[in-house]
Amino acid sequence: MKSFRPPRVPVSVVFLSAALASALAIALASVPVSAGEVVNRILVHVNSRIITQSQFDARIDQTVRESGPAPSAAKGEEMKKSAMEELVNEALLEDRAKELDLVTSDAEIEDQIKRLKEQNNVTTDEDFQKGLAQSGLTIERLRDQLRRTVTLQRVVGREVNSKVDLSDDALRIIYEREKETWRVPEKAHLAEILVSNGDDPARAARRAREASDLVKGGAKFEAVVKDYSDGATRARGGDLGIVARGELTAEIDKAVFSLPVGSVSDPIGTKFGWHLVKVIEKVPVSYKPFADVKAQLLKREQETQFQKKLAEYLDKLKREAVIRVSPDGRAYYAGPVAAVAPAPTPASPSPAPPKKKR
Repeated sequence: MKSFRPPRVPVSVVFLSAALASALAIALASVPVSAGEVVNRILVHVNSRIITQSQFDARIDQTVRESGPAPSAAKGEEMKKSAMEELVNEALLEDRAKELDLVTSDAEIEDQIKRLKEQNNVTTDEDFQKGLAQSGLTIERLRDQLRRTVTLQRVVGREVNSKVDLSDDALRIIYEREKETWRVPEKAHLAEILVSNGDDPARAARRAREASDLVKGGAKFEAVVKDYSDGATRARGGDLGIVARGELTAEIDKAVFSLPVGSVSDPIGTKFGWHLVKVIEKVPVSYKPFADVKAQLLKREQETQFQKKLAEYLDKLKREAVIRVSPDGRAYYAGPVAAVAPAPTPASPSPAPPKKKR
């Protein structure tokens, strides 16, 4: 199921642009039909509410404006089904808001309008009304739509957000459960002598063995680096810095992480030449502390837990609702699937009575 998005009222586009005018017009098309307006074809009944063809078409137009046209006919059908799903979800939440007696005050709506003006650099009521007039809207209709949006968000906040546990204790449990995700691999501080193959691989192999014999004979590693190494690290005594397991070529990685600190490997051949690697220090496997990953966990869980709880909540509302889909709407919405009761287990036949002896 596509994530629910409350009725969208643009708050971040340039206010006087044509994009704003059209987006507001589309958003306001989802307002319930009032007396005196032409009632068009009804696609879905959700309890006492209806979803009409014009509301459905407006949501499709809005989706296309925001995301672009569907790349294929199949994707277009998916878009339509997602749009109908959104409209059904909104109708369910509107009913729930009524049951909970949730009301958005006039002061809250005026605050929303004030923010809309500030975000779009509108300084006067006259400019604001001109922007609305470009799409044939009025401030009263905008207030109605904002009231609806804020009320639905309030339902979700009360019924869903309050069920999401993002306490430190809950995050610590997730951290421990996924601890391998935060694993920091074993590391080692290394130095190397690299004898390049150059034009004479056989000579390179001999020089690598000579360098190895000198180190094993007690010569200082840095001195041998100076006389034998062709690597870019020669100027700093062969120091490679700290590397993690898996960052080096497989041959070198296997050798150095099996050596004790202070030892030097035998010559290791690669496509670059011959390497003698010294292990200066080792850092064992560790794990990023909870304090370092808490913000990342929190951000992820805010999204994943919310979406999971929201889906569960909407499924519950659907099971409890009376949803009737017209023949015209069945192509885009199948309605909630009723739970199928398990078939009764057939009774075992009674054993036949024993025959009487004659």
